[in-house]
Amino acid sequence: MSNAILYTAASALNAAQYAISVHSNNAANVDTEGYCRQTVNLTEGSVVDTANGYLGLGVSSEEAERAFSIYIESMYLDESTDASRWSTEAEWLGYIENIFNQSDEDGLNNALAELFQAWEDLSAYPDEESTRAALLGAAESLNTILSDMSEDLQTQQELIEAEVRSQVTEVNSILDQLATLNIQIAREPGNNTLLDSRDILVRELAGYMDVDTQYAENGQVTVYLDSGQILVDGEKTYEIKYESAKSWASLTGDSTFEGTAYFEGESSSEIVLEVVNAGTVDGGAGAAQYRVSLDGGQTWLKDTDGNDLLYAADGESGAIEVDGVSIWLGDSSDSGTLASGSLAAGDTFTVMAKSGVYWYKNTSSCENITPLASSTGGDEDDRLTGGSLAGLFSVRDSELGQYVEELNAFAESLIWETNFASSQGAGLSNFSSVTGSYAAEDTAAAMADSGLDFADQLQGGTFSMALYDATSGDVLEVTAVDFTSVTGQATFDPETDSLEDVAQAINDTYGGQLTATVTNGQLSIAAAGGVEFQFAGDSTGILAACGINTFYTGSSAEDIGLNASVLSDTSRINAGVVEGTGQAAQGDNTVALALAELADKDLTISTLSGREKTLTLSEYLNALVAEVGADSSTAQANESYYTTLAEQLATQQDSLSGVNLDEELIKIEQYQRLYEAASSLINTSNEMFDTLMAMVS
Repeated sequence: MSNAILYTAASALNAAQYAISVHSNNAANVDTEGYCRQTVNLTEGSVVDTANGYLGLGVSSEEAERAFSIYIESMYLDESTDASRWSTEAEWLGYIENIFNQSDEDGLNNALAELFQAWEDLSAYPDEESTRAALLGAAESLNTILSDMSEDLQTQQELIEAEVRSQVTEVNSILDQLATLNIQIAREPGNNTLLDSRDILVRELAGYMDVDTQYAENGQVTVYLDSGQILVDGEKTYEIKYESAKSWASLTGDSTFEGTAYFEGESSSEIVLEVVNAGTVDGGAGAAQYRVSLDGGQTWLKDTDGNDLLYAADGESGAIEVDGVSIWLGDSSDSGTLASGSLAAGDTFTVMAKSGVYWYKNTSSCENITPLASSTGGDEDDRLTGGSLAGLFSVRDSELGQYVEELNAFAESLIWETNFASSQGAGLSNFSSVTGSYAAEDTAAAMADSGLDFADQLQGGTFSMALYDATSGDVLEVTAVDFTSVTGQATFDPETDSLEDVAQAINDTYGGQLTATVTNGQLSIAAAGGVEFQFAGDSTGILAACGINTFYTGSSAEDIGLNASVLSDTSRINAGVVEGTGQAAQGDNTVALALAELADKDLTISTLSGREKTLTLSEYLNALVAEVGADSSTAQANESYYTTLAEQLATQQDSLSGVNLDEELIKIEQYQRLYEAASSLINTSNEMFDTLMAMVS
């Protein structure tokens, strides 16, 4: 009996000591981040059959258990990854909003208003040097703001991409750490410290990416992306890579095509080419035809009738231009050589003219997981949708990319409208020579396909020039350029006539009085000795597209500038026009007045990706600033919403797994009493044994 008492007491001592150690450890880690409270379960010890009946032999303590809910944690990961995404978007959109929210005195809209006022002032005093100088000052101020904003937005994009690169590195580090922990946990499945470390890392990973988890009985965790790709499986990890712009083909079994898609340029869109009619790749009658998507194959570009736009498969000379990117099909080893074989219906080519993130199944097989906005709203489910990485890509590709496009579209419209009006006007002095500020990429191609920045603005028609005696100033002639000798018709056609044709038509029309040449893609016109000239109207847009007799240079917010001729000589600012008789009336304000009225003119402004608005320039700017502000506010609201949900779930998990110091002290005292009772039991057993021995002796 005494042995049974001692056995019972010893088991109680061991259980109490273990429990005190566990709860003391809880108390010690009350402020340790990620620590999960541990509990001790005591169960009745073994039972023996004695002469007096069944007798319990004390207590046994099971291994300490973590107080942790996998169900709550799963919900927390879902909400916290969304909170992280929107927090990231709110942060970066806040930076971008500051770029657009300039003060009333120094803002873009104020600078635009001052430019229009300067044109109005010039219309009132077209011959005054002071008004011309003031106009140049107002234009340069606006140009500086536009270029500074463009530079700031570009800097934000570069910073975002640097942050993405850093976070991808951190993600791969976390995956490696999780795999290492899985190995250790398999060896020590009851090691709660390892399990705490595991769950801390999973939470950290969910801050970067949307993940799901599965827990094995031995404590190992398998981690997936919500889109299904495995990140960690036991001790194996799958790498995430951030890679530069590239393209790839997905060919059907019927395809014999032996090439790939090549491209030049950048775009925030994900461009997909899908073959709809099989054929060769030569741009000819038997060429395959494909359609184009700017959203990863969800929707397709349409013609004016609502049908899919179809393009003939061709090499570099027949490259298509979509969303600012030139794309063509070529041989796998040579971009300038036509690929052999034929394309089959269903063949696709994806052009990522931007950096992206990819999941690698192995060294040669990867999947594009770069976030992609759904055409129906939200995000595509087979891509990253949560975490800071999704937030960074969303800002870069959806918001920032759109803002840059719209700011450039504004600048492009301002440049074209001003140059088109100015190119038809007259300054205070005549030209002896002039060289265009815009260069064509292909001077022998039809001007619509020449690569000029404003080639899409060209129209059929003609333009006229007035010739003057350089000494007397008398009008020699006012003549429209005749294309008959070059193309067989008197008027210009941008779909057939090249820049070289334009130069030849000028030479043929003016018979040695004017000489036009094309050098390095730029059109130059020079007068013979004793002759000067002005421009007397242009319905084609040739002069504006070539940058002749214009006010601005450039075609975007990044490169907008003033024509060197007006910077060096304010008399070259065109306020009036040449009349049909060849006279440029002193005090004429036709052009200046038209440009002042541009402030209230509705323009159809289009971005590269096809978004279109019909507004005044000022209204367009206001809409852009409002759009940036609305996106920032939406991100902040979503951040608040998902953060609240995540915090509520974190509180639920903490109420289960967090350490309450008062409760731990009570538990410690409870087990101290057990320890003391067990000690007393040993003393009692010893006394009983001593008494028994005394009786025997």
